[in-house]
Amino acid sequence: MVPESAWPRGITLWILVLLAALVPLTSGCSPSSQASTPRGTEIVVFVDFSDSTKKADRVLYEQAVTGQILPTLSAGDRLLIAPINDKTLTEFHPLVEATLPPKPAFNGWLDNVLKHNKEAKEIDTQVAHLRETVKTQVAAVFARRYTSAYTDIFSSLLIAKKLFHNEPRHKVLVLLSDMIEDYPPYRFERVAWSPETNQKLLSELEAKGMIPDLSGVCVYVSGVSGGSAELAQNIGSFWQAYFQRTKADMDPSRYAHVLLHWPPSTSCSF
Repeated sequence: MVPESAWPRGITLWILVLLAALVPLTSGCSPSSQASTPRGTEIVVFVDFSDSTKKADRVLYEQAVTGQILPTLSAGDRLLIAPINDKTLTEFHPLVEATLPPKPAFNGWLDNVLKHNKEAKEIDTQVAHLRETVKTQVAAVFARRYTSAYTDIFSSLLIAKKLFHNEPRHKVLVLLSDMIEDYPPYRFERVAWSPETNQKLLSELEAKGMIPDLSGVCVYVSGVSGGSAELAQNIGSFWQAYFQRTKADMDPSRYAHVLLHWPPSTSCSF
């Protein structure tokens, strides 16, 4: 073997330059690490179908789903829509459930670009078709007449924790409700609100195991209202304190009468 010292100077420099160019391409990379697939988003929507919900509110709820949420669904996302009623905890069942196929992972070392692009376009077509299917299902849901004496938001949040358990996707919870809990013994319209009320209610709920851990969950609330501005403000203050206890990502700007700051990618701390 010819010793390195005997190589012509020009050849030695050329080899060093070539090796330096190859290092960024190979360092820390392997065929498997080149493949990547977006995580997608798990969107859980709870809709208030209690008797206290007005027809105009339901129209707003449907518009939020079909006009804002559905158009932003993309490959790899999952959508689940469920009711808020007086049997949320005991008889839970989704009204709509759909999982969109993920985009194929691309491996720059092994995959054929043309084949990958073709598969990606096929996925886009499937996603568009599923969105239309879900839109039809949502219309059918809102066309039904539901009967529920009470609004049990607390139970919906306990269910949300179970739905998000070990979920690898980004987690988003949307509550379409006036947020006026009235499931006994918590009837917000009858509460004598004061600076001490929030702490008293939170301590009681925590003792009953009714404040779930929603760490990593981005929360939206749409449909907020009340018999008076003062009542709406008091209830809003309570829910802000409540979601803070759950460790959820609940920015006050996402608690409103309509669905604001959607989609989540521009609002949530993912």
